[in-house]
Formats: sequence, structure tokens, C-alpha cells
Amino acid sequence: MVDKQPAKVMLSILVFVMLSVGFLYAGGTKQKSAVASVNGVLIPKAYLEREIRRFEEQALSQGQMVDESQREELNRRALDTLIDIELLYQESQRRGFEVSEDRIKGEVNGLRDQFADEQGFVEALERIGISADELRTEYLRQLAIQDMIDADISPSTSVSDQESMDFYENNPAFFFSPEQVRARHILIQASSDQEEAEKKAALAQIEEIRARIVAGEDFAELAGQFSEDGSSAYGGDLGFFQREQMVKPFADAAFSLEIGELSDIVTTEYGYHLIQVTDRQEETTVPFEEVQLRIVQYLHREKVMTAIEELAAQLRGQAEIEEYTLPEG
Repeated sequence: MVDKQPAKVMLSILVFVMLSVGFLYAGGTKQKSAVASVNGVLIPKAYLEREIRRFEEQALSQGQMVDESQREELNRRALDTLIDIELLYQESQRRGFEVSEDRIKGEVNGLRDQFADEQGFVEALERIGISADELRTEYLRQLAIQDMIDADISPSTSVSDQESMDFYENNPAFFFSPEQVRARHILIQASSDQEEAEKKAALAQIEEIRARIVAGEDFAELAGQFSEDGSSAYGGDLGFFQREQMVKPFADAAFSLEIGELSDIVTTEYGYHLIQVTDRQEETTVPFEEVQLRIVQYLHREKVMTAIEELAAQLRGQAEIEEYTLPEG
């Protein structure tokens, strides 16, 4: 059976991008419950609150907390986002970008199909606080803006060979892959606060295991039996790792080994280890020819985003925008 649970996350993202970011339909909004007017279209306070929550959730996902000293700036950014995208939608309509009912229906049905059943889809909409009609309207507005970008903005931007080469040469870290090894290990735990007798017992155990490997027993089988960490389920396999990803004594030992070679006993803060390297990748720089297409795609996206921002700024200069009191907190 196909797991359709991730669709709930996708729907949440979709609605925050479309609805909360401001593909607005505010025909019934009264001025007293609005935070701004863009060429006569009111932006509801509720939409700004959703956009603020989106910024907060985005910050949390990056391990950052929004404190009160940042609140005014966050409110400002959220309102600017709503205004800019409303201006872009209005511009898409001025340029004649209309979206057919069949296309909207297809988008809604495509989203609905990501759920196990209709009830799951309806419940997800209810949790987010958007009706099926509102979802349809937001698709209409999102698609109109995207069509304008695809038809009028994206084709007018280009990336030259020199620009892509300059990016490659000026950002070497993006294309450099440091040396990596793949290794498996066996860990017998021991810590500095243990009794001396316990540490001696752990050392005696790892010495015995090493002797068995030297005598010909299989490293992976012994790791599965004795290693005291999660890698034991995989025969001690740690996958590929870079030097800085491991504590120094472990990394120094692993990167000094040849493929198939067994280490001496290595002591770290976690205890006693045996290490065996199973593969190695030398440091490399990806050739320009292998990444040129990706560089061009990246730079093109950046140019398109810049063009969108410039268009929004131009529209702001021509628009009648009135802001009302921003909500506190």
C-alpha cells in the first residue's frame, strides 16, 4: 500500500505558500479587519497572522527562535510579502493570464489523490482552516502568477557561458568533495566515570574480539554480536564519512588505514573501538563540464527571482497602497 501520510505535510506547505503568503481573495473583508489595501483590494488581518506563523515556523525549522525584539521586523516582512504577491496577481490579470476551470480542477484533484480517501483530504483542509472553495480560488491565483512568470519573465532571462564559468571559479567549495572513507567498527562502551574494574573488563573484551578477527573470524558478524551502538544491526557499518564528522582519535585511525586493514584498539570518549575501512574516496573537484547545466539552472532561477522582485518594486511605485495598524505581537 502506498503511504499517503506525507501529503498532509505537502498540503500544509501548499496552503502556507498560496494562502498565507498572500494569493488573496478579500472581497468580503471589512476595512476594520484588514491590514492593508492594494489598489482597493483589502488584505485581511487573518492572512497576515498566517504569514507571520509561516515565518516563525520557517525559523524554527532552521533552529532559530523569534524573540520580541524581532517581532516588528517579522511583521513588516510578512506584510511586504502579502502586498508584493497581491500586486503580482493583479499584474497577471492586467496582462490577461486566465486559468481554466479544468486546470484548477485537475490541480485540486491531484492534491486530493495524495490522501487515502476524501475524508482525510477534508480533515486536512479543516485543520489548516481553508475550505475547498478557498483552495480552488487560491489555485486559480497561484497559477495565474506562475503563468505570467513562465511566459513573460523566465524566457527573458539567460545565463552566458562566462557567467557559469565565473560562478564555478568563484565558488570552489561548492564543487569540492573532501576525502571520505567507509568503515565499520565495534564499540565496547567505557567512560571516564566508570570504576577502574569496569574499564579493564571492557578493554579485555575488545582485546579478545580483536584476537578473534585476527584469527580469521568475520568482523561484521562479531560487530553484530558485541558492538554496543546502533551500527551493530548493520555489521558495524558507518557508511562514508569525512574526517571532521568523527571525534579526532577515531578519525585519525580510520583515515590512516588501508582498505581491509584492521586498526589497533582506539580509545575515545565513548569507549574502545576496532575499526576496519571498507572503501575510500579521495578528495575530488567535480569538473566544470559535469556541473555546468546545474550551474546554469541555478543562476537562471536566481535571475528570475531578481526579475520578480524588480517587477514587484516597480508595481509598488505605481500602486495605491494604504496600510492600517499592524497587529501587536
